[in-house]
Amino acid sequence: MVSDALQRVLRLLLLATVCIGSWTYAQTSTRVTADQVAQAILNSPTASAELKSYAQAVGNLAMFESGGQLSVYNGSCCYGVLQMNTDNIYSTLKIKPDVFRNLPLQDQVNAWATVMSEALKYPGINKLQALGTFDGRVVDGNLVLACVQLGIGNCDKMRKSGSCSGFADINGTTICKMADKIAGGTASSTVGSVAQTGSQDPYSNGALPRPPQMFFNNCVRNSAGECSSLTDAINSGFQQGSSVSPASLRFTIQGLTMAITFLVVASMMLSLWRGYSRGVIEHGAFIYSTKRLFLIVIAMVIVLSIA
Repeated sequence: MVSDALQRVLRLLLLATVCIGSWTYAQTSTRVTADQVAQAILNSPTASAELKSYAQAVGNLAMFESGGQLSVYNGSCCYGVLQMNTDNIYSTLKIKPDVFRNLPLQDQVNAWATVMSEALKYPGINKLQALGTFDGRVVDGNLVLACVQLGIGNCDKMRKSGSCSGFADINGTTICKMADKIAGGTASSTVGSVAQTGSQDPYSNGALPRPPQMFFNNCVRNSAGECSSLTDAINSGFQQGSSVSPASLRFTIQGLTMAITFLVVASMMLSLWRGYSRGVIEHGAFIYSTKRLFLIVIAMVIVLSIA
């Protein structure tokens, strides 16, 4: 009977491992590469010529924003491989975020390109591009994309300060640092890579309607109105909604899981001892079953320590 109970416990652990593995595969199977995102930009009918010239930088931006995951949600506002917010998704496609995050790569990129092609026309971006260099660095596609992604207001704040340190989020990440991450960790230094300026305000003559402000706030903001990282946004949103920090909840769940595991193992050990003391269980079977129970405890400790 004890042996049957052990087998049932081991089967449950095996089933949990299979389920976790299947979930992990389902998550990773939706990943794309930077090159695939860049090609999708080049193939997009809604991407402007300027945005297409930044195709590789957009691919790198996708890796920075989502790790290449098509169905990712940041826990606060944004979805998909390039982290479009709820307002932009609805204004562009008239669909719900849960539908959007299940769209294929090209459809997500087309929607994002529609928004960003308009955002690149914003006068503040044009003024930054017209500088040619900013705080000793070339104004290239990486810096332009970082500016748009972290918010036009923050971009203007940095530009007006004349320094990359003119704006930083709660983690100390500046727009320039984000641009470096998009570029792969190094800033541009070749004058020939300066983006085309196009500094004329396309809305000044009234021929084109000025796009709504939501186009330019495609980042997660904290209570101070500044852009924050994806991890901070998830943690902050969870804590505000539940009044419990993710770290505290994780500690509590791990503690409860270990407590339940030890109670189950202790109960089975007690049954083993009683059977052994009455002579129902032989010495060899008792030692074998005891080792199996200790293996279960060790496996649980390892799993929880890396979870």
